[in-house]
Amino acid sequence: MVAVVLSWIYMTLVCGCIGGGVIYLLCKAAAPKEERFRGGSFDSAGLLAGKFSMTQYLAAGITTVTVYVEVFSIFGRIGGPAHILMLLAAALSGIAGRKIILKWWIKCKKLVFSWEGFFYAGFILAVAFFTSRGNFHTDTNIYHAQMIRLYEEYGIIKGMGNLQLHFAYNSAYLAFASILSLRWLLGQSLHTTTGFIEVIMCLYAFHGLKNFKRHRSHTADMMRVGILFYTLVMITGSISPATDYATMLFALFVITEWCENMESSRSITIYSLLSVLAVFVVTLKFSACFLVLIVLYPAVLLLREKRWREIAVYFGCGCLILLPFLVRNYLISGWLLYPFSGIDLFSATWKIPKEYLLADADQIKVWGRCLYDVDKAGWPVTRWFSVWWEGQERYEKMLLAAALIGAVMTAVFAVKKVLSRRKLRWDMGALMAAVFGSLMVWFFTAPFIRYGLAFLFALVMIAAGEYLSQEKKGFYSILTGGMMFCMFVSVSPYWDHYITDAGVFAKQNLKEPYYLWQKDYDRADEESIIINGNTIYYSTAGEVNSYHTFPGTCYKFMLERSTLIGDDIKDGFKAK
Repeated sequence: MVAVVLSWIYMTLVCGCIGGGVIYLLCKAAAPKEERFRGGSFDSAGLLAGKFSMTQYLAAGITTVTVYVEVFSIFGRIGGPAHILMLLAAALSGIAGRKIILKWWIKCKKLVFSWEGFFYAGFILAVAFFTSRGNFHTDTNIYHAQMIRLYEEYGIIKGMGNLQLHFAYNSAYLAFASILSLRWLLGQSLHTTTGFIEVIMCLYAFHGLKNFKRHRSHTADMMRVGILFYTLVMITGSISPATDYATMLFALFVITEWCENMESSRSITIYSLLSVLAVFVVTLKFSACFLVLIVLYPAVLLLREKRWREIAVYFGCGCLILLPFLVRNYLISGWLLYPFSGIDLFSATWKIPKEYLLADADQIKVWGRCLYDVDKAGWPVTRWFSVWWEGQERYEKMLLAAALIGAVMTAVFAVKKVLSRRKLRWDMGALMAAVFGSLMVWFFTAPFIRYGLAFLFALVMIAAGEYLSQEKKGFYSILTGGMMFCMFVSVSPYWDHYITDAGVFAKQNLKEPYYLWQKDYDRADEESIIINGNTIYYSTAGEVNSYHTFPGTCYKFMLERSTLIGDDIKDGFKAK
């Protein structure tokens, strides 16, 4: 636990400094010529930005560090030199923004010696407890841990997706986790980044909720509850650098900040920066791609006002985030987007054969639909829906019912506004289009509940927030109040299940000896094959692709159908 908390303090300093520097540069670059060299604050019209929260600085820092590691991994391993260069950037940003850092330090000092600070400290220690011990996420054992080790030892290896198809999913989050594992310095890999993101998102939620009674609108407040709710769901897996967790937390953060901006300044700048952050979420897990629909709202406003400089800056930022992700896709799999065969542009030596890609895509579909047979991948929704529904636990079915009620409530609110001739909020329209679009992609591709939790929670929490924000009178109030009650009852078994889960976890792991250090990655029984003089490992007992031996794969058959391009691992892998 001690090592976990110290690593979080270190991440806060590095990401906070870098994020502050990046936001400052963005604001300067986006400002009109006459404002570019003035001091002051970035106003709500979007000229020079001033008030950003610590969470916004940290989110910008995490994004920047991740993109930096993605680029660095194309050219070399993620070890000491990559880390030192990152520290240099953090130091320069810290020096440039020392006045802002001093102000934040003064605020933090006041907070530390208060009951609120005491509560935050207790919460941080609680999350550190969960992050220091427990069982790893299934996918962490299958490929997350191994991919982090490969980044540390080699960086990107051409065609590494041939060694194991999971590597070709190319989540940017694993790049972020690799630079903060610090194995080169400590001798053991830390995997504390998931807990770190949990902590900053939950403190952001708690801090916003303390003024609940003062808020006239509660949509953002309920989305903050959604962040806390999701953290409860995932807290027993905090030890894992799992891509699902980071994606869902960042998606919830984007939605919450969007709602917060709707209820306050309605700043085009904030909307634009959140659109850029949505692009980052896509690189964490491509299935969240429809979240970028929120960009439509600030894009229309900026185009209408002919703010070409800002358009260029934000578009450029989106491209800078997306480009390393696409380049890495090409290098890892030979495809622009994997496992999507619709864009077939390249014929690289290391390209994963199309039949492997299609089989992998079908595997994802049938497992998500609870069919477990790739021959059923072509079944229409009318045929597989009943099988999928029966495959869900009772508390999951209740959550889905709550999300459906939330969707109906949202439609009722919209109809009420139209009938009462109130002005429609196009920023809310863009947000709901992104949420519903993401859920459609989730449902018709691979409807694992955990893949779509952020957007399911968003439907529930936005509907609840809209209800709490409205005047209660007449039949309309009775109708929406009844729906609100049904939604609350439907979602209750879900959090009850995970509260119990967290309690059982704490009881079972209380005596585990991880109060100073963190539990290491799992080890596995493995054997090896020699290819061109290089030893490559494969798991022989269960789906554990051990971090401790590399390069490795969970599946011997994938190794047997692959070979090296040259005489060295760095030359890459190709299909036989």
